[in-house]
This record gives sequence, C-alpha cells and structure tokens, in this order.
Amino acid sequence: MSPLMIDSADFSQKLGLISRNVEHTEAFLARGSVDFHLPGFLLPVGYRLLKSRYSDEYRLVTTDDGKPYTTYAVKLEFHKEITFPHGAAKQVMVWRTPRAVHQRVISGLPQLFFQWVLSEYDIVVSDSEQTGDGQRFWLRMIDWAFSMNYQISVADGTVGEDWQVTPVNSYAELEERWIAFAWGNDCDVHPHRRLVISKA
Repeated sequence: MSPLMIDSADFSQKLGLISRNVEHTEAFLARGSVDFHLPGFLLPVGYRLLKSRYSDEYRLVTTDDGKPYTTYAVKLEFHKEITFPHGAAKQVMVWRTPRAVHQRVISGLPQLFFQWVLSEYDIVVSDSEQTGDGQRFWLRMIDWAFSMNYQISVADGTVGEDWQVTPVNSYAELEERWIAFAWGNDCDVHPHRRLVISKA
C-alpha cells in the first residue's frame, strides 16, 4: 500500500463544492468535536481548529454566510505493519480549500500539522494512494526531514510477506533511484510501496 497515483480523491470532491462542504462540516460538528491546539499555529479570529471526539480527524472550520465551512481537514490512521514493532501514523485524508479568501490562513498549515504528527508519533508513513498534490507535499516534507537529519526510507511490500525497508541517504538519491520506484500507476505494484519518515 504505497503511493499509487490517483486523480482527485472522493473527499476532495465532497469538500470542494461549497454546498457539500457545509453539509459535511455540519455532520462533523454534529458527531462531536473538541478544540485542538496545534503548537506554532496562531488561530485567526473567526476560525476554530477542532478534533473529532470519536476519531483522529482534525478540521479548521470557519463560518461562511452563517454556515460552517471546512477550510482544512486531515485524518490519521495508525498501524504497525510496515514499521513493526514500532507504530506509525499515516494521513489518509488531507484536504485544503482552493478558495482564495482562506489561503493566508491555511498557508503552511499542512506542513505544520505534518511536523506535529511526526513529533507526536515519531514515524509517519505515506498513504497507499496519492494525488499529484499529495506526492508534491511528500517530496517537500522529505526535503524538510533531510534538513532535520531524520531517517527517510522506502518500504517495499512486493518482495514477500514482510516489508523490505531501505534507507534513503539523500534527496539526490531519492530523485535518482526512488521516486519512480515508489510512485506510479501500476495497480499491482505501487499500492504496496510506501515512503517512511522517522525521527529515529
């Protein structure tokens, strides 16, 4: 389950239309949420950063024409299959509004949230499917992780029962050897390759 390149995800289509965004935001709020503090993020007036009471889903919500509107959303899942015995977090849904009025507020938020996830859980693994935007985000975060002296690896689940995890020593090596290996359109191969960023 690694980066199979896909078109826009279903949740992106749901949140991308204002009317559907409002509907999904109202449902998120009705299920119950609590205020969430993200270190380093200055919450602007008129916005609330929320975490679901019942799942690891986070949203930056504002009011648009008197109705709740999600400007940024991310959902986490946790597993040990690739990084056993250590647990790892994976962002299975990341979405940000394309609307210009919110860009100043959400600029930098995905990177800040990713950095918080890594600080909390030590290991972050890429999702099994990514859009082009998702790939670009991961490349940006890998570049940042190298600057922090974190460990970058490629996990290959196509070679047997266990994941084969190979360290990547530099961004140049990633470009030369691993980008085409890890990301692509082969449904039998690319969903079983992942990128891993670890603090250890």
